[in-house]
Amino acid sequence: MKTISSTQNSQIKLIRSLSNKKARLNNRLFVVEGGNIVKDMPISYAREFFIKESELDKFLEIAESKGGEITVVKDSIFDSICDTVTPSGILALCDIPSAEAISGNVVMVLDGVTDSGNIGTIIRTATAMGVKDVVCVESADVFSPKVVRSTMGGIFHVNVINCTRAEVKELLYGYDVLTLDMMGENVYEHRISNKSAIVVGNEAHGISDEIASIATKVLSIPMPGRNMESLNAGVSASIALSALINNKNI
Repeated sequence: MKTISSTQNSQIKLIRSLSNKKARLNNRLFVVEGGNIVKDMPISYAREFFIKESELDKFLEIAESKGGEITVVKDSIFDSICDTVTPSGILALCDIPSAEAISGNVVMVLDGVTDSGNIGTIIRTATAMGVKDVVCVESADVFSPKVVRSTMGGIFHVNVINCTRAEVKELLYGYDVLTLDMMGENVYEHRISNKSAIVVGNEAHGISDEIASIATKVLSIPMPGRNMESLNAGVSASIALSALINNKNI
């Protein structure tokens, strides 16, 4: 077990750099921070665990049960590399997994979604609904610290595929493309009988023209209560995904 007591340590510098998307892509690494999410991490998913010196007794057993190297970090240095205001005392350094080919009958598609909380909610819901493939079309990076925390462990169980709008048509070939819009048909009355891609659009601009042009069906969430201009993207995607998964014919 190693101990780090210098801010100039190369690993400390690396972890700090991973708050930047370019550094994450160049190193193919991301950071998982927090005791609860580390507990949900699959065994051997992390390359290395870093534990705050004063919290070693609390987190050592958890880290040992997950595999990977363990490094103890001086308290003040540990706090400086964390993205949260009040760090729990443990973080993991993980490899960004390579994207696999789409294999599921139902795929979740994020079309220009930019809010970390929305992306985290969608990934959490996809995991809960048994949807493995999440296609991110020019959306925010799912491996940013804020998104990773928002997924509450869902990030470990989805196949993330990043693509451009120019690539999405070929990627979703053979799938019914179901987009969400306030003017669409009732989502609760639609039964998916083929391979389906459920698309939620950008928070401000909705579905892009590129994806709208290949849409098979436009669906909406009926709101019998007080009329709202729109629902949060994460909420909309979660309601629609739950409705379609539980009303499918495949």
